[in-house]
Amino acid sequence: MMKVSKDFSLAEFIPPDIYEMSPVNGTWFLDPRIITIAQFLRDRYKLPVVINNYLTGGQYQNSGYRDPLSSVGAMFSQHKFGRAIDVKVEGMFPEEIRQDVIRNWNIFKAVGVTTLEINTPTWVHLDCRYTGLDTLFIVKPK
Repeated sequence: MMKVSKDFSLAEFIPPDIYEMSPVNGTWFLDPRIITIAQFLRDRYKLPVVINNYLTGGQYQNSGYRDPLSSVGAMFSQHKFGRAIDVKVEGMFPEEIRQDVIRNWNIFKAVGVTTLEINTPTWVHLDCRYTGLDTLFIVKPK
């Protein structure tokens, strides 16, 4: 398992087909800020942070990078550019995390967070897209 940070492996950020083809080259699909954001969450909450967990027998495989041809998510989803993660923090409700991001956005901004998706029931979507804004960009899925 290739480590990309203190607590995360590459497989947690890319889907199984890309990981199986070339685990090392899988880093090419990721904006490095997204790894920084995930590690920041792990350090901040001191709790396990789940993105993709298929390698350990879990159900998640599209919570990080998604192939641009994938039918999962929107056509121009930030996941398809390697700039988004959907996280589940064990022991925390998604709304707790969203409120923390909103209240402490300057801290989250410093590690690269630009966008928060709301109304997601069991996960928190964070991304590092360029917005040109001085405030947190909040998006609502359909």
